[in-house]
Amino acid sequence: MSTVKHVGKCRSLVEIEDIISQIEFSDSKSVFRFPIDTLGARHSPMHDASRLQMVITLARQKLEDDYLDIHPNAQELEAQQAVCDYSPGIAGVRLSKGIRIGSKEIDRREVLTFATERMKAMDAQDFDQVVKGRCIDLLCVGGSKIQYLKPLFSSRGKAKEKDDMVPVMRKLVDRTTQQSRAGVPESLVHALALFSAELIQNTQEHAVTDHAGRPYLSHVEGVLMGWTRFYESTFKEDFSGHPDLMKYWNDEAAKTETGAKSLRAFEVSYFDSGPGLVSRFTGKPVREMPLEDERGALLRCLQHKSTSKSQTAAGEGLPAVLQELREIGGLVRIRTGRLSMFNAFTPRDNRDLFAFNDWTEASLSPVQGAVISILVPLRAQ
Repeated sequence: MSTVKHVGKCRSLVEIEDIISQIEFSDSKSVFRFPIDTLGARHSPMHDASRLQMVITLARQKLEDDYLDIHPNAQELEAQQAVCDYSPGIAGVRLSKGIRIGSKEIDRREVLTFATERMKAMDAQDFDQVVKGRCIDLLCVGGSKIQYLKPLFSSRGKAKEKDDMVPVMRKLVDRTTQQSRAGVPESLVHALALFSAELIQNTQEHAVTDHAGRPYLSHVEGVLMGWTRFYESTFKEDFSGHPDLMKYWNDEAAKTETGAKSLRAFEVSYFDSGPGLVSRFTGKPVREMPLEDERGALLRCLQHKSTSKSQTAAGEGLPAVLQELREIGGLVRIRTGRLSMFNAFTPRDNRDLFAFNDWTEASLSPVQGAVISILVPLRAQ
């Protein structure tokens, strides 16, 4: 008999990591059941990309020959629409056989028809049709008959270079921050364009296969962007796992009219369903190496010029973004393998660009793919 594990809303990173841990230690008969609002909820690009990674991890480990379970009280039409309204649900459906509502099983091809118009709007850069609240999600689905978002991420049959990506990034930033009085520096837009061009090419070259080079039957990659208000009641615990994180929260969070603190930020999160940064870099599963070796390998593969990309000036994107974050006082978080690493800067900091620390003291279960999240506080002028 199956053991049903209810996923819940997964609003915080703490809740997401708890489910990832349950996935690792569950048996083959365990069923992870999602309420439809979990897959479509928008909390922040960093949190939503982490939730997407949780779904990818479940799909890679348990669902390639099974279905994504939705709460049996959900209506069939409503469930399909909700699952296809946001990247976490679309990714979960694409990497599984489809969705199951009670005893009703719906093939992924049928489910994904509900994502068609949304993904066409992504391709056409019609972001008004994609934005929900303050968040835009851009998802590339590989292994299907049509690989959506090729026009956005590629030009002339290859991944876009920085110059091609700058106007796209500028349009995305303008659309997601139009309700905010605080702007995003043009220099950061250019750094994000360079990083995006490099990262997407690297993903399309290397995240389509496992650590040993065996092709995946399907894969996803993409970007989430938006601006968020992190309320103290929900998100403060996510910033409590390291003294530098706690200091960052205390320095950047401001009191609201009710007296509670919140942190307003512009965010970009990149994600893929590949083998993870360290496994891609070393050719080994992270479970086969000590945690300290994994940490050392991750730091080496993040270093300047450590790249397998063929582009001109490849490897410059991450240092360029980190330099911008150091100047304006931003934060970057990387979740891959068994690691969650971060670097947090104060404005005009002299901190080492690659002085990454563990996000939390807790030991983490391994995840599939990689998520890189960038956070820039939107400070009052």
